[in-house]
Amino acid sequence: YLWCYSTFFALFCRKYACMLVYFKAENYKSVKGPVVINFEATAITAHQQTNVLERGKAKLLKTVLLYGANASGKSKILEAFITYRGLILSSTSHHSTSLLPLQPFKLNTETVKGPSHLESEFVIKNKRYKYGFKANSKHIESEWLTEVKLTTESPIFLRIGQEFSIDKKKFLNAEGLEKKCNENVLFLSVADQWNVPLAKEIYRWFFEMVTIHGLRDGKFKRHTNELLEKPEYNKLINDLIAHADLGIKSLNVVKFMETQREHLQQRGVLSRDESDPDNESRVFTHHDVYNKDGQITGVESFDMLTHESEGTKKFYNILGAILSSIKTGNLVLIDELDARFHTLLTKAIIGLFNSENVKSGAQLMAVSHDVSVVDQELLRRDQVYIVEKDNFGATTTVSLAEYKTVRNETPFAKNYLEGKYGGIPFIENLENFLKDGKK
Repeated sequence: YLWCYSTFFALFCRKYACMLVYFKAENYKSVKGPVVINFEATAITAHQQTNVLERGKAKLLKTVLLYGANASGKSKILEAFITYRGLILSSTSHHSTSLLPLQPFKLNTETVKGPSHLESEFVIKNKRYKYGFKANSKHIESEWLTEVKLTTESPIFLRIGQEFSIDKKKFLNAEGLEKKCNENVLFLSVADQWNVPLAKEIYRWFFEMVTIHGLRDGKFKRHTNELLEKPEYNKLINDLIAHADLGIKSLNVVKFMETQREHLQQRGVLSRDESDPDNESRVFTHHDVYNKDGQITGVESFDMLTHESEGTKKFYNILGAILSSIKTGNLVLIDELDARFHTLLTKAIIGLFNSENVKSGAQLMAVSHDVSVVDQELLRRDQVYIVEKDNFGATTTVSLAEYKTVRNETPFAKNYLEGKYGGIPFIENLENFLKDGKK
């Protein structure tokens, strides 16, 4: 597996001191009541040396996976986090009439009138902070940043509507900034723009996170291409690709010269879409050629775009983002992690984050359908969340660690598919609707 090669990371990985403790969403799309994805490790003793990192007094999980039926709300939980992050990064670009991308849970007469509530707790330089807000599509109703200590929380700033209370010693340079904050703009974002040191630290952490959709991974190819041109990454990427059992011996990137690009665009071989990395360069994979006696006689090169499988292309595309995040110790969110991947390749990617050799602080929160990924050799029970909808159409979650009957030796995949934990679809026999070829 690829995690056998995690020692490569130890050569260049730096310990970045920011990690997620939990994320909470309430009244956002399919999420009605509060849903909490908790990265704080429970008292489970399994994989303490590999899957858990200490940050200050906190013991935090490196990975959390979400499982559940289609339309259970797994992706909506990730989307809630992405919306939360996006507002932190971009709300200052809003003009006074801009609408916020927030939608309440619409299947209840009370929640449809209320605000969405998004919040996270995280560790920065061994200090724990809690930041969150309640807002609807038109304005921020409340917003808060607190420092979390063992038994108390100390407010750094509190906001109710356009009324602010700010601890100016903890939030340096923030004096008077409340006057620059529109009702549809987050105060944390304003503080980052005006050089408040703590706000800049928090903003940087959110900025450096990576969000990947496993079925729309093409946009990450450019980053992998750029890393492949750097000596410290070139060998690492080639080694990982070669040991992923994709049949590829090595690979390289060939850039188009400007005259070549223009000629190929005129012939219709390349599009004129500047956002398409395949218009800048092409990735070529190299495969061994064998004679009738099974001896290697040469190497054949293929254009990855036209000759390699969709799974191979996806792995290459997201590899750069994953490597950068592991190096810098950032959070990675991946929806449809296992799409187009063999089970062992999915396990290998998770293993890169759970490595004992790589103590970068990088974390992974991902949506998966492949239950065979969950086994006692790779994951702890508190790293697996079951997602399903209740009788009222609202998304709910439960950690596998909350099932008292589940132990390390419990066959999770078998029990899950038998419905013992919930979170599976109850699909009727579809062939009954097409008996004898009739509708």
